[in-house]
Amino acid sequence: MTTLRHYPLGTPYPNSPHAVASSLPTLRDVCGYEEKEPRVLDAMTSGYPRFVQNALVTRLIEFLLDRESLSGRASVLIPGKRAALELLRCVGPGPVLHEVEPGLVLLHYDPLDQALGARLRKYLQHIGCGISSREAEAWLLRFGLIDSAHREDRIPGNGRQAVEQAIADLSTVPVEDVLVCASGMNAFYAGFRAVQEVQAMRGRRRWLQLGWLYLDSGCILEEFLRDGEILEHHYDLTDTDALVRAIRAAGTELAAVVVECPSNPLVRVCDLRRVAEVVREEGGVMLVDPTIASIYNLDVMPYADLVVTSLTKYAAHQGDVMSGAVVLNRESVFYGDLVLRVSAYHAPAYDGDLRRLAFEMQSAPDVVRRMNANAARLCRYLKSHPAVRHIFCAGCSDHIEIVSRSEDPVGAVISMELHGSMRKFYDAVSVMKGPSFGTQFTILSPFMYLAHYDLVTKPEGVDFLASAGIDPDLIRISVGAEDYDEIEAVFDKALNLSLG
Repeated sequence: MTTLRHYPLGTPYPNSPHAVASSLPTLRDVCGYEEKEPRVLDAMTSGYPRFVQNALVTRLIEFLLDRESLSGRASVLIPGKRAALELLRCVGPGPVLHEVEPGLVLLHYDPLDQALGARLRKYLQHIGCGISSREAEAWLLRFGLIDSAHREDRIPGNGRQAVEQAIADLSTVPVEDVLVCASGMNAFYAGFRAVQEVQAMRGRRRWLQLGWLYLDSGCILEEFLRDGEILEHHYDLTDTDALVRAIRAAGTELAAVVVECPSNPLVRVCDLRRVAEVVREEGGVMLVDPTIASIYNLDVMPYADLVVTSLTKYAAHQGDVMSGAVVLNRESVFYGDLVLRVSAYHAPAYDGDLRRLAFEMQSAPDVVRRMNANAARLCRYLKSHPAVRHIFCAGCSDHIEIVSRSEDPVGAVISMELHGSMRKFYDAVSVMKGPSFGTQFTILSPFMYLAHYDLVTKPEGVDFLASAGIDPDLIRISVGAEDYDEIEAVFDKALNLSLG
């Protein structure tokens, strides 16, 4: 069956218990998800793992609570005591730590304490250290609660070594400088914490965010700064002179510059070479996240002290693995200090996930090339369509030549603003719709509705987005590797309907 079709509410894709994408087919469903309507939440039995608890994880938690005579308690499940202690430190008093098996920890609490539960889930989402569905499946099998695991291809042997070697080869660094994490968000958190410790020792307290960051990355910068630390936002990546002035103004207080390259969701590339030169002159750290176009398409290592990236996208192109990585630059003056600290905060990925990821990475270069080619053609088509007001893509961005691994337009992600009705387009387009990208199947999202619903539903929030150059009705498209003519036909039909 073609992947270019309508998916009913809550349908996972691929057809796997480990799928990270789950369908939100209409804008009404998106709003219902954000407003926690039972109609929508009941249908979402799977989804992006940091936001939707997988059914295998739920079943394991229920079993363990019952086995440990904790029925009636609410809980999250963490694979590793160190990660559980870090989460507990962030959340504060309230949850009770209970190690139910070696390396398997319940943090349980009174379900009537809704504020505590919300805080615990929030920090679990930010830190990205929850148990994966495959590890939950392995425990369920061990406890005799299921007869067999989902059948899928994985490499034999050590998954971590295979993935780290593949990333090292892509990044042209020694394999010792790659650390694979349980999620891209955990990679960001581990990198942030390491930089924070290094620069705090030097009395540096000013952090600069360049461009719009993904929600949880921004939340980490907002919420995990220590007393006396300051965060500045500079949203316009096109004004390099202004960025340079801001970096110079921080002077000897500059701790770090954090930038996505390209940015999410506007898919813009700053002049990374010039920015990095100035940051290094001022003694700051460059933390760069290339996830939107991926390390397959971009080489940002020469301009970064450390790179953090999600491997859930592009590398895990089948859409069924969550993972991330931190890559350290051995040429950085901060290398020695950072390498000692990053591992203290990372949550290791489960080896079953990594063996599946390593299998998918074998075909990733070819799949990514097809996605890139389709995205370049779709970009040209969208620019000519009367329903489309504006297009954002990495290949259309200034400064892309600084980081691109080839002369071709890079990455699968395109964002667009419409003249017509976003709701009509979104409801009509026959593709998977949900919060992910970088998959071999086309997937799109009304990005600001899913990431910043509080902003798009309030006049002051809409005004704030406008000041940052973001249309609240922006659509983010991740172009898949399907037949291009079929992709264009699906978009053409929906765009024409949006004008009606």
